[in-house]
Amino acid sequence: MPEKTMPITGGCLCGAIRYLSTEAPVDVSYCHCRMCQKSSGNPYFLGAFIPKKSFRFTSGEPKYYSSQGFPEAERGFCPECGTPLIFRDLTEAHAIYIATLDHPEDWPPTYCHSGMESRIPWDTIHDDLPCWETENDPDFNQGRQEYERLATLFKDGELTQEEFDQKLSKLFENGPEA
Repeated sequence: MPEKTMPITGGCLCGAIRYLSTEAPVDVSYCHCRMCQKSSGNPYFLGAFIPKKSFRFTSGEPKYYSSQGFPEAERGFCPECGTPLIFRDLTEAHAIYIATLDHPEDWPPTYCHSGMESRIPWDTIHDDLPCWETENDPDFNQGRQEYERLATLFKDGELTQEEFDQKLSKLFENGPEA
């Protein structure tokens, strides 16, 4: 197998945003859920899941969008050219849009196809990676559980709105505390 380019670098179409990771992806996987289809404009999202502790933006910052139906995640895109760059949630890794890597050829899919409940029927899968529906995705469930825990603390009055927002922001940036 050819040597992989490290550190991992990439960015948006116009060059306003650049990023760097000092660690290899934990995995590279597909998501066929409807939100990923719409946010990527494709039949699926293909992402490199990079540990949050090793990832940083080196120039520019994305603008983030969070849908009301899925508040425990944010999608970042370049405000200048619109390139989708990052999916960040409450887990330990950021999902980086694979085609924004400078060397996407170094990181083929290795993990799974999730969101199969929304897979477009003509989108034929040509590999032997495991497939599961979103509700059975362990990473999705980890993020959802952490969000629900914080939401319960907020609802029960144990967190103020400001504390809730700060904890969510910290999780988006750094993932769960060790």
